[in-house]
Amino acid sequence: MNPPSAATPIVLVGDRFDHFIAAGLGVGVTAFAEAVGRGAYDDLAEPVQVHLGQGLDEAAVADAGGAVERRGLARRLLLDPRDLPTPVEARAVHKHDPRNVLLADFEYCGPYTFEASLRLHNDNELLQDHQAGAHLQGMVLIEAARQMFLAVCELGYLRPWPDRKFSFLLTQVDTHFERLAFPLPLRIRLTAHRADTQDMNRMVFDTETRFVQGGREAATTRVAALVRPLERTTPVELRTAQTAIATMEKARPLAGR
Repeated sequence: MNPPSAATPIVLVGDRFDHFIAAGLGVGVTAFAEAVGRGAYDDLAEPVQVHLGQGLDEAAVADAGGAVERRGLARRLLLDPRDLPTPVEARAVHKHDPRNVLLADFEYCGPYTFEASLRLHNDNELLQDHQAGAHLQGMVLIEAARQMFLAVCELGYLRPWPDRKFSFLLTQVDTHFERLAFPLPLRIRLTAHRADTQDMNRMVFDTETRFVQGGREAATTRVAALVRPLERTTPVELRTAQTAIATMEKARPLAGR
């Protein structure tokens, strides 16, 4: 890997984004740390900004920053680990594995409006078996919109009932893609056009989530849902499952129609 020309910014990304890296658009974080260690950046004439893209975590950024410090290049390779967004707790987006959390720096921006940053771990479940081209696959943004809706509920609208558990029934998920998104910083903005929370037993939401990268809108997702106490929906869910099982014997294969 050749060092950048003077003052050309570096975009660090996770090693999984090999198409993005091979096209010369970014630098894999592992390769970057190795290149720094062997002196590939020692001859930089001017300071170079190092931007943090997607596919990174604290350990990877710390390794890269440590390599820069050990080489005495902190004044020429401007890498600040504090630029890495802080992820929300996994429970807020209904995940068990923190690597599958897609939201970071969650904030309340005003009535019915919330924002967050996309933070995509290199080992996220959506990247394990499919990565085509230099762009982010659309399913990442769709899942980020779903997580954004959950976070808004868990960290915002459901706070008056901290000891209650709720079920979330999505009634609509509709995504419109405007342009490709890449493993670069990306902001997420959710607006709740409808948030009926007066009756805890039947809350109704209709939200719109916009994805903005480089000041341009990449996609918009509408998420509508019903939210109810878990103890009220579980019996209904189980009865519905029993009905589905009972109708299996009566159902005819599609090929026989």
